[in-house]
Amino acid sequence: MSSVQGVSLWQQDQTYWSQQQAQSSASSAQASLIGVIGTAMVDQAKGEASIANGTALKRTNSALSAAVQQALQVVNGDTSTSSSSSSSSSSTSSSTASTPATPTPATAVGTVPLTTGTSLQTLGILAGGTITVTTAATTTTYTSTGTDTVGDLINALNVDLPTNAQVTASLNSKGQLVITARNTKDPVTISGTGIDASVIGFGVGHETFSPITPKATTGTTSSTSSTSTSSSSSTSSSSSTKSSSTKTKPTNDSSVAESSFTTAASLLSASGVSGSLVDMLA
Repeated sequence: MSSVQGVSLWQQDQTYWSQQQAQSSASSAQASLIGVIGTAMVDQAKGEASIANGTALKRTNSALSAAVQQALQVVNGDTSTSSSSSSSSSSTSSSTASTPATPTPATAVGTVPLTTGTSLQTLGILAGGTITVTTAATTTTYTSTGTDTVGDLINALNVDLPTNAQVTASLNSKGQLVITARNTKDPVTISGTGIDASVIGFGVGHETFSPITPKATTGTTSSTSSTSTSSSSSTSSSSSTKSSSTKTKPTNDSSVAESSFTTAASLLSASGVSGSLVDMLA
């Protein structure tokens, strides 16, 4: 008979308990890892809540401070504002009297949109056609070659020679040709052969441009100063009366407080944080 090989019950029992112990150790390690991860997530949430809470508290404190100052201004009146306005008015008067009038140079702005690459022949200025710009006793006359452009015309007008018209030329943001006198005294006149001037934006009735001289500012007289002083005195007196009548009001007026303060939740909402203020550090 062949021998039967088997495992004893004791060996089976030992194997079973060994497997159970290994499985228990693995379960304990897994539970420990889950606990560590859970603690880390709680700490992260508390940290983020602490930062958000601190920001919310700062906004609330700033809003409360502003509300307190506004309430104090309402209770104490606006005497300082009146005095400040009076002083500001006086200084403005003297500043205006000392500001000189500055004339503006004559500036011609065309009415036709152009580019520096626009061909003059395309506009209707043929070979031999002329554009003339005059300032006082000096004149620049540009004669078209038939193959030139608006850019060539601008370059010719910008040549600064004593015998040329004292102007500068350029295109503005709308493409309009702008010709400006180099000084604040000379007028600028633009003309051309036939309708050559009109095709670049300077037609009949839009040919001569004069410098603009603002009206001279007159100095402040002694009578005006006296009137200003009187006005300041009456303002101060009025402010003093208002201040005296205001001081009779109690500083703990509940209606003022109710109209000036709001809840922390409202202040947070106005600052961009909705909801109520809670302690998120716990």
